[in-house]
Amino acid sequence: MMRSIRQGIPRIIGASCLAAALAGGVGATSAAAAPQTPPTAPSAVCNRFQPQFCNGNVLQQGAQTGRGGGNVLQQGAQTGRGNGNVLQQGAQTGRGNGNVLQQGAQTGRGNGNVLQQGAQTGGNGNVLQQGAQTGRGGGNVLQQGAQTGGNGNVLQQGAQTGGNGNVLQQGAQTGRGGGNVLQQGAQTGGNGNVLQQGAQTGRGGGNVLQQGAQTGGNGNVLQQGAQTGRGGGNVLQQGAQTGPENGNVLQQGAQTGGNGNVLQQGAQTGPENGNVLQQGAQT
Repeated sequence: MMRSIRQGIPRIIGASCLAAALAGGVGATSAAAAPQTPPTAPSAVCNRFQPQFCNGNVLQQGAQTGRGGGNVLQQGAQTGRGNGNVLQQGAQTGRGNGNVLQQGAQTGRGNGNVLQQGAQTGGNGNVLQQGAQTGRGGGNVLQQGAQTGGNGNVLQQGAQTGGNGNVLQQGAQTGRGGGNVLQQGAQTGGNGNVLQQGAQTGRGGGNVLQQGAQTGGNGNVLQQGAQTGRGGGNVLQQGAQTGPENGNVLQQGAQTGGNGNVLQQGAQTGPENGNVLQQGAQT
């Protein structure tokens, strides 16, 4: 009896160890198969390292923006601290607001500008076409290649002005004058002048000049090729000439140096006043 009990104990111990070993193996397998916790995703926080999460900006490939709000930037666009800007490829703006810039356009601190390819401005409310340039002016409308530093100017291709409220066609030039209307190639530095192609005026104001006319006075009306110095209120037809006098009416080819003269074609008078001369008369 004792022998049979002694022979059965090792079997029971062996079975118990086997059961324990099997139980431990199952537990180890269960622990190894437990799912791992996924890594924490980066938070969409607005900071200098993640500007794409700042203030509702929409950025395409390579676009860069700082602390602006509501900007829409395409490939390679750059903006600083502006708000509500829409920039296309390669456009650059500083601290402006509400600007719309096309490819390669550049603006400084202006607001509400609309710039096409290659346009440059630092003003406010300007509309610039390709290659147009403006300084600190506001409300300008410039076509291709136009240049201005004034306010409220309307310039066509290649026009140049530094004044205010001028309307210039292709190649027109004006200095510090205001309110001038210049056609192609016209030049003026005065105020309120209306000049056609190639007309020139100095510091005068309120002149109306046709093609090739020249004046430095005020309130003159000159036709093609007419010339007057510093006089005022003269009316000259084609080729007429007058010096520093006032109130002359000259037809084609007439010449005078006086005041209040009325001369027909080819008439000539010196420094006299109040003359009335018909064709070919001399005094």
